[in-house]
Amino acid sequence: MAGWMRGMWRITMWHPDRHDGQHVYLVPHWQARTEVAARAAAATRHADRASVMTDPSHWREMVIGEVAFRPAVRSRERAVAWVALVQHDAINARGWHAAEPGQRGDLWRQQLRAMHEQYRERVIGFGDSLADILTSPAGTDAGWDLAPYRDPFDRIVWENVRADIHKAGLSHTWHTPYGVIWIDQG
Repeated sequence: MAGWMRGMWRITMWHPDRHDGQHVYLVPHWQARTEVAARAAAATRHADRASVMTDPSHWREMVIGEVAFRPAVRSRERAVAWVALVQHDAINARGWHAAEPGQRGDLWRQQLRAMHEQYRERVIGFGDSLADILTSPAGTDAGWDLAPYRDPFDRIVWENVRADIHKAGLSHTWHTPYGVIWIDQG
């Protein structure tokens, strides 16, 4: 993934039934703060591009194959803290929630601190994308067999991998402003 700037989403699209290349869209973080927004921005750019191509139907059939985010500050510790804050309803995609007076006292802080510690101990992997995590030495130690997720062209369908990770609810991945983190929820 070298060659693209920090603070950018990298959305890779390809045709699910043909192996005739891929198209990469870079979306700056200031334009799309969340993965959902980055996907939508890339899909819009792709649709605009498809409308002027010689075979627009082929282009419209393309799907998102991989999503990665290269944060401006890459930090496993900050990613874990961000997840704890999101799970503790302190922040969302738009930023910090305004607290009602007395809503976030010492008990709230203790619960947040405990959740943060718990998540810190349960990190399975960390990187710029799910692909980065699962193809790293730490990710391969997680024992996730990627062979069943390959399409006929030997590309890994990362959406299916992520869906299976989330299916049982025992672990979850989050795209955070500091990188992608995979945490054991069990």
